[in-house]
Amino acid sequence: MIAALVCLAAVACKRAPATPAGAPSTPTLRIFVVTSLAGALEPCGCVKDMLGGIDHAAAFIRSRRDSASSTLVLAAGPTFFMDPALKTDQRSQTLWKADAIAASLADAKLAAFTPAVNDWAGGADELDRLRKLTGAPLLAANLSGQTGGAEGVKIVEAQGHKVGIVGVAAPLESGKAPAGVEVADARAALEAAKPKLDAAGAGIRIALVAMARGDAMRMVDAVPGYQLVIVGKSVDRGEVNDAETPPTLVGDTLVVQTPNHLQGVAVVDLFVRGQDLRFQDGSGLGRAEKRETLRRRLEDLDRAIAEAERPGSSVRPEDLAARRKDRDAVKREIEQNGAPEPPAAGSFFRYELEPIREGLGTDAAVSERMKSYYKRVNDHNRNAFADRKPAPVSAGKSGFLGAEKCVSCHGEEHKFWQSTKHSGAYGPLEIEEKQFNLDCVGCHVTGYDKPGGATVTHVDGLKGVQCEVCHGPASRHAEAPNDKTLIVRAPPKSLCASECHHPPHVGKDWNVEQAWPGVLGPGHGR
Repeated sequence: MIAALVCLAAVACKRAPATPAGAPSTPTLRIFVVTSLAGALEPCGCVKDMLGGIDHAAAFIRSRRDSASSTLVLAAGPTFFMDPALKTDQRSQTLWKADAIAASLADAKLAAFTPAVNDWAGGADELDRLRKLTGAPLLAANLSGQTGGAEGVKIVEAQGHKVGIVGVAAPLESGKAPAGVEVADARAALEAAKPKLDAAGAGIRIALVAMARGDAMRMVDAVPGYQLVIVGKSVDRGEVNDAETPPTLVGDTLVVQTPNHLQGVAVVDLFVRGQDLRFQDGSGLGRAEKRETLRRRLEDLDRAIAEAERPGSSVRPEDLAARRKDRDAVKREIEQNGAPEPPAAGSFFRYELEPIREGLGTDAAVSERMKSYYKRVNDHNRNAFADRKPAPVSAGKSGFLGAEKCVSCHGEEHKFWQSTKHSGAYGPLEIEEKQFNLDCVGCHVTGYDKPGGATVTHVDGLKGVQCEVCHGPASRHAEAPNDKTLIVRAPPKSLCASECHHPPHVGKDWNVEQAWPGVLGPGHGR
């Protein structure tokens, strides 16, 4: 009997654990997803609580680690640089920003990432250095040559389950790869990786893909067998923020893609029951898309209501009441479209996209690194561009004088201007040590990079958004004040957007009609 009991105990030890009754409350594996970060350290703009900020993203990831059994941070698409090529005069500060991003990703415990065209902007050696700084493998199974140290696959452990991660990329711009990089067929590489993952015992397969979304979706359809595919862009350019892309199911594969520039971090929770590694939809992706639409609508209403409640608002009380009623209705609809109950049996996933905002808090180490980056750039550019002076004014054209030269004739206007945010626009840069940062200064001074105007270091008399930003350079007007053709008396409202108030420097809800009263005052258009 004793021998029989020993045998039974040995058999029981080898059996898979029994499926727990009800839904598990703790995910077996939580995956934090970032795609197409594209050199975005933090958002730039004049609207409170804008989307983005690697310090806020790091704080969010840290806050959600402990509520999962295992976690991974994965990234795909452009990571270190905003553009495929570095601007010559900004090379140093752009490389230092990439350093700050790489080190911050290391703090967030990045597990793997897959590159795009932008990541070779500093060359393959620079990509290799940044890769080492992240402490994470660069995965690109279909690339060879000058790949920056890319590998094919990575195997990690998650609560007794082996997770296989493979990366493929199409780093092509106008059909050309970065210098020295050979690009093989991504679909074939993704297919060829499956037996390697099987041999390593990886029951959970994740693919990191950096290519055009249409090409990625066709590849996912043709190569089943991956539970999760994370899609990043093949190339990105400039500051423009992309809209959100809802998650989708292709067969049994969940495909996710976050908005660029770290506007949001996706969270994919995998709940494993027994040995079942086919993950059912526990989010109700149709409902999830509806909830996301409603959430964005609620954010729009919150901002509109806050603007309408400000002193001096021109919004009628009945219109404000209607907006509040709409907000209550949207809140009720969000509650009605909550996440469904998880499947009664078998493994399942849940998905959410967390908008990255200031309210998530700040990671102290990342915040300090960002401050060090800005100080380093400031100290460097103060000297590097000390001799950069504005271009001379052509004959018959006007140069910039500065607001103090306008006050003798336009005292009332000048007094009102001093009460606006425009007059103090340069001060925050000085406080944050960003006044010599080439990414920042242009919208905070008058006549930047224009003949007879300001440069990054020559701003005397031209700090802040002064009269001549809207009314044009005034030197000839000062000499002949009665000649009305020498000054722009009533600037068009479109000037705001063409100069500084354009995406992503303002939120999508920013409206020039609402902002315009803030620049009008006694003797100044009112």
